[in-house]
Amino acid sequence: MKRFLSFLFVFTVIFCQEVLAIEMVGLERYLEMVRVGNHALRSNISSVEAAYYGVLASVGSQRPNVALSGSASYVTDQKTQTQAGNVHNRHSMTYNTTLALTQRIDISGTYTLDEQQQILSYESQRANFDNNVNTLVATAERTYWSAVWARENIALQNDVLRQRQENNRVTEEKYKQQLVPRLDIIRSEAQVVAAEALVTEAQAQYRNILSNMMALTGGIEVVPIEEPLIVPVFDVSVSLEKAFAFRPDVRAANLTLEHSKIVKKLRAKGMSPTLTGTIRWTPWSDPWNSSSPQKREVGASLTLNIPLLDGNSTRYGTLNADRLVQAAEAGLRSVENTTRTDLIVASNNWEMAEALEKAKKRQVERSDEELRITELMYNEGMGAQIDLINAQTENQQVRTDYLNSIQGMYAALVELRKALGDYAPNEDGTWKEAVIRYGKGNK
Repeated sequence: MKRFLSFLFVFTVIFCQEVLAIEMVGLERYLEMVRVGNHALRSNISSVEAAYYGVLASVGSQRPNVALSGSASYVTDQKTQTQAGNVHNRHSMTYNTTLALTQRIDISGTYTLDEQQQILSYESQRANFDNNVNTLVATAERTYWSAVWARENIALQNDVLRQRQENNRVTEEKYKQQLVPRLDIIRSEAQVVAAEALVTEAQAQYRNILSNMMALTGGIEVVPIEEPLIVPVFDVSVSLEKAFAFRPDVRAANLTLEHSKIVKKLRAKGMSPTLTGTIRWTPWSDPWNSSSPQKREVGASLTLNIPLLDGNSTRYGTLNADRLVQAAEAGLRSVENTTRTDLIVASNNWEMAEALEKAKKRQVERSDEELRITELMYNEGMGAQIDLINAQTENQQVRTDYLNSIQGMYAALVELRKALGDYAPNEDGTWKEAVIRYGKGNK
């Protein structure tokens, strides 16, 4: 008995830990967990940070450089001659240290262009990151509502199973009273088996969606809070101009175009002269005149380099950049067309889902009434079983279709918000209102 109680205690503790490990979350909390814990998103964040520091490193050559250098040499058996004419050997040791300040002087404007193209390249990568966020968070919200739908579907299929089990019980009672043939029992039992299969399928779908939710959060097990899948309210302001202003892929395409134009200007300056200024100071030197500048002297120099031939590198590099400009212009038009198409398709899907929900709702009302009358007539012995089976099958299908139509409305809203860029961060990095509070678009 003690062993059994000990086993029961350990099992209860483990079970409670597993239950507590699964967090029940609402939509806002779930989206926040995705933004914080998704591994792919965190990888992209690190890549964007790396690009930022890469920009800072790339412009380091434009800044003044300071270097301290030193050298020493040792020579043995060096012959020297004194004033008296005597020749003898001695060891020779020379050393010097030099402090140099070097600055490349921009006389052709290439530094400014290079810095601009480096910054635009980083901003373009950040816009692509924002576009990934927009897609990821939209996927997360769609998955969340799919989980709510799957849970409602389980309840619906369990209700269908309960109805068919009750009808099977009534059929068995009638069979015992010899009011119906054996065929009715076989049919009713088949209906129960089919309903049980639908329940099993619905449960498997729900578990699969929960697994997808866990993957999006980075491995944290979550389930949606208990809430019904009610008909959503359309409160999104659809505007093509707003989509062009807020969608991160449109911003990325514009940045790519600007970047390619700057690169073209930079490539055209490939034959530009360069000027380098250097100041050197030698604090220590032995012998005092063994270095240039000599001990405790300061020297300054300017070096001008004028390219004469570069093997047509500048010419073909400029042509290459020009074609990249043309490609970026076409890419921007493509993204704008995609944005326009996304808005049209998402708007049409919403209108279709809204009309479908209203039609399915009326069908459910009529089907429920038809099933109620058919069941009453069969229970009273005034209806055929085949009519009851047909009414049950139709009712189950219509109710499932109605539930699917509500899910379609949520999916259409998500696609609209995604098409408008509502799930991406703002320019300053803060989150858009649509991500913080469900149901609100860009302001």
